[in-house]
Amino acid sequence: MNEYQATVQASTKNPIALLIILGVVFVGGLAALLTNGEQADVGLFTVTFLFLMGISQAGIVFCAITRLTRAHWSKPYYRLAEISTLAFAPFAIIGFLLLYFYASDDLFYWLNPPPGEHISPWLNIDFLLIRHLLALGFFYGLSIYYVLKGIRVDQSDTQGDVAAHLKKEDELYLLSPVVLIAYVLCNTFFAWDYAMMLIPHWHSTVFPIIFWFGNMFAGTAALIAFPILLRKSANSPFGPDQTRCLGMVLTGFTLVWFYMFWAQFFVMWFGNLPRETDGLFRQMYGHYGPYFWAMMGGCFFIPFVSFIFAFVKRSLVTMGILALCINLGIWLQKYLMVVPVFSPDNTPFNSWIDIAAATGLLAGFIAAIIILSKRVPIYSSWELALKPQRRD
Repeated sequence: MNEYQATVQASTKNPIALLIILGVVFVGGLAALLTNGEQADVGLFTVTFLFLMGISQAGIVFCAITRLTRAHWSKPYYRLAEISTLAFAPFAIIGFLLLYFYASDDLFYWLNPPPGEHISPWLNIDFLLIRHLLALGFFYGLSIYYVLKGIRVDQSDTQGDVAAHLKKEDELYLLSPVVLIAYVLCNTFFAWDYAMMLIPHWHSTVFPIIFWFGNMFAGTAALIAFPILLRKSANSPFGPDQTRCLGMVLTGFTLVWFYMFWAQFFVMWFGNLPRETDGLFRQMYGHYGPYFWAMMGGCFFIPFVSFIFAFVKRSLVTMGILALCINLGIWLQKYLMVVPVFSPDNTPFNSWIDIAAATGLLAGFIAAIIILSKRVPIYSSWELALKPQRRD
């Protein structure tokens, strides 16, 4: 029996009861959305869809970045992070199609110009469908190929062949920049098209960076859940180094996120163009003001102050709390990007259909992660066994 088979058998039996509950919640949420059709409020579902797609895609991006930088401390995260990306792949495509066919009049109203007004061919509802499906297909197709290259080594009988493992490591290293390009391309399309809901035909070169970097920020923070859940399990490779190094990465991400956000705000404020500042002030003041400042607290103020102290980056408890704060902040960022379009005074969780659809999407995603984690090894054992090599 090779190490792959031992890892799969060590995962114990499937949590059938939990999967049944998650399946019922998922089917119920989907049914609530489909049966109400165009009358359903999909604001919360849209926010949750964008949030889950972003943090799940960040899993494979984390692997690509740390492979490029030869960050050996990150190897225990690889397979679990990759599984999270693949688990959301069907939900990303199906979720986008649901929004396109059931809520395009609300979400993409800016694609319906007044009679006689000419707009760019880019601003075409059919082309929006084509470019998003192509972008999602490119990213997830490449991700599947990328992940399978590593899994096949665990499934093979070459566990002791160091030369073969080094060759495979180099192949993943060379493929990693392509994965990053696919990620940026896919998220840039979503950022441009969903940002235009607040400001129709808005041209911004900074907002896409805020969008996909925020996803990376929240997705990287979410990785702390893996050592929390698995550190006490048998043969877990997670230790203090993984927690400390991930904390250092998140410290840098906190500062970069705030810089990007300030850069976007400064351009709007300095230009003093009402067409652009109105969308921002709609988020900052009035009904949505508390959500805005909660976002800033979760994404910057709380992590920035906390990461100053070294003991925070060594504690799984404090890191877990900060990860929740960061993810809540990024979820609120998506909320402020989408929901003010529907209503100037909308509040979260005010529609049971919307709550059911969003909860069902989350339940389906968790169920997919559990199922995948029972089908493949949750650790990349061959990469964990490789020692750092000197490369001239």
